[in-house]
Amino acid sequence: MKRYLGIKETRAGNYQVNFRLSKSGKRFWETVEANSMQEAYNKRAELITQRQKDLQTPEAEKLRLTAGFSEVWEGIGGGILGERKPRKTYLHYQKVFWRMFDDFRNLKFPYVQNPSQLTLAFFEEYKNYYSNELNRPKGLRGELIYVKAIMKRMYKLGFCSEKIIKDIAEHIKKPKPNKKYYPEITNTKINELLVFIKKDRPDYYGPIYFMKRTGRRVEETTLIERRDVIWDGIKPIKINIRAETTKTDEYTPLNQLDSELEILIGQAYKESSRHRAPYLFLSRRHKKLNQRRICDYLKIVSEKITGIKFTCHYFRHRYWVECGKNNVPIIDAMAISGNKDSDVVITFYSHSTSEGLAKVLELTSR
Repeated sequence: MKRYLGIKETRAGNYQVNFRLSKSGKRFWETVEANSMQEAYNKRAELITQRQKDLQTPEAEKLRLTAGFSEVWEGIGGGILGERKPRKTYLHYQKVFWRMFDDFRNLKFPYVQNPSQLTLAFFEEYKNYYSNELNRPKGLRGELIYVKAIMKRMYKLGFCSEKIIKDIAEHIKKPKPNKKYYPEITNTKINELLVFIKKDRPDYYGPIYFMKRTGRRVEETTLIERRDVIWDGIKPIKINIRAETTKTDEYTPLNQLDSELEILIGQAYKESSRHRAPYLFLSRRHKKLNQRRICDYLKIVSEKITGIKFTCHYFRHRYWVECGKNNVPIIDAMAISGNKDSDVVITFYSHSTSEGLAKVLELTSR
């Protein structure tokens, strides 16, 4: 029984444990729930470890661990702004943060007043809340990406413990991505669409044609600045796609242009210079292009011309389908589009086509 010193059973399933952190120090008394003396003994050891850790924690760190969620957001939001992330990214972080730590917390966990009180159960319940009560099962994967990013920032700023971060990483798993259906549209129809856009909205034609040719995202395209264009005499030869404009925060330059892209970039650069604007592609009012308006416009005209409604991201998927159909080496295709992860390319951008399936059947018939 000596090994269970400091343990006393008060009633079935409840034990009183006591301990000192030093020989002459204050004695602490705690009540724990356990199924056996051994389990109570283990919990006593955990309590001793935690008390010792608390004594070693500086006062400033203790204050951060008990900070309210408004103070936490000031730290996280300030960091995002300091990194000069796109405003859309900042607003997305803000929306997810307050949905989780204001709306949801007040509804389901009102006793949680600071990050140090967060448990794994909080995040498991949030998954159910987002997917079922908000009825957004298809958006759960994207939501959890932001939740984990928020918690990592919170930990780096000292507002929560490392344990909760490890628990989230181990137990809160993102659902598998929903592989979307992307329609087949003939090159003739796509070219017809581009001709119409060039006449109807020449300011939108430049970025849309650029996305169609390179598979770049609309965010990257609209944020290209004149200073990003590299010249060889009077000919543009390269575009530096800066890390802060990409989804993955990685530098992904476009190191080669063909004659058609050279003409497009040269004309856009000349127009931008004439109006002394920093961005390469400009709106009709010679201002920065609005990504959402381009996508909304494309939805309308694509349905009108091709009979199928789609947005700018369709061109990124189409780029990979066309590269696959023509057996383009994946490393070269990645260099043009800016993709860094080949697994992502295979998972998200590999779509079979009727043309490709017909080729396979033709080969197997021989």
